[in-house]
Amino acid sequence: MTKDKMIEGIMRASGISKANIERFYDGLVVLARKELQNKGEFVLPGLGAFKVRVRKARIARNPRTGEPVKVPSKKVVRFVSYSGLKDLFSKKEEKPEEEASDLI
Repeated sequence: MTKDKMIEGIMRASGISKANIERFYDGLVVLARKELQNKGEFVLPGLGAFKVRVRKARIARNPRTGEPVKVPSKKVVRFVSYSGLKDLFSKKEEKPEEEASDLI
């Protein structure tokens, strides 16, 4: 989803002007960056949290030559969703029970 599509969807759902939603979105991005830099975590209540993690140094292979290459450790941002969001997709579809009238 693009930024424009997201803003338009929020605009239709909330009735708030596009300009106000764009200012809110831009402010949210700035706030998320500051929180990630300062605290290493940015929480979106009801959805999940962005967290800074350190990826360990490792040995990889150059796909062209097959030669081993050292990859240094680095910080990456990961999104961890809350259980309510995870459960939305992990529930198995339940089969409806047969009705008694079908058995007669």
